[in-house]
Amino acid sequence: MNPSYFRIRLPKSDAMDRFASWFGLPELEPPKLVSLLKSVDEACDENGHWRGSALYVYEKGGWTIFEDLSGHCGSIPAGSWLSFAGSDDFVFAGYNDAIAYGELIVIENGTVVREFLCDADNPEENINRGELTGSSFEPMESWIEAARYVDDDDLTFSENGLLWLHGNTAGQVDAL
Repeated sequence: MNPSYFRIRLPKSDAMDRFASWFGLPELEPPKLVSLLKSVDEACDENGHWRGSALYVYEKGGWTIFEDLSGHCGSIPAGSWLSFAGSDDFVFAGYNDAIAYGELIVIENGTVVREFLCDADNPEENINRGELTGSSFEPMESWIEAARYVDDDDLTFSENGLLWLHGNTAGQVDAL
C-alpha cells in the first residue's frame, strides 16, 4: 500500500483555490464528483497510466482532505507546504510499505511542528525534527509510526469526493 494525503483546516472551495494557485499546474478538466471506488479508474487512461496528478478531494470535520492518488505530492519539503498552509492548520501524511517509506508534516498556527521522513532506500534523506511541546503528535522513529498515523486518521475516508486532475497540456505531470 502507498496511501498519502494532505489536509488543511479550510472550507473546500477556499482550500482548492489556494492549492490551484500554489501547485502551479493547470487543471486538466474541471473537478468531478466520483465514488471512491471509481476514483483511480477515472484518473487513469485506457492503458492504466495516470492522466495527470490525481487528487480525491472532500470535506470532513472542518478540514478539506486531498487524497494524493497518483503520489505527486510526496517528498515536498515542509517549507513548501508552509507556503501553502500559511497560518492554517495542515497535515501531510503518507507511506509506502513496499519500500519502507513514511512521511508526516504537521503545521499548526503557521509553524512547522513536526517534519518526519523515513526512507529505507535513501537514509541520507531522513528527517526527524519538530517541536512537540503542546502538540498531539508523538515522536516517530520509523516509517511504521507514519503508517500507523495514516491508517488511524478518522478524517480520511469518504464514499464520494471530487476527482481533480492537474498536469500540462499533454496530460502528463512535469517533475515537481
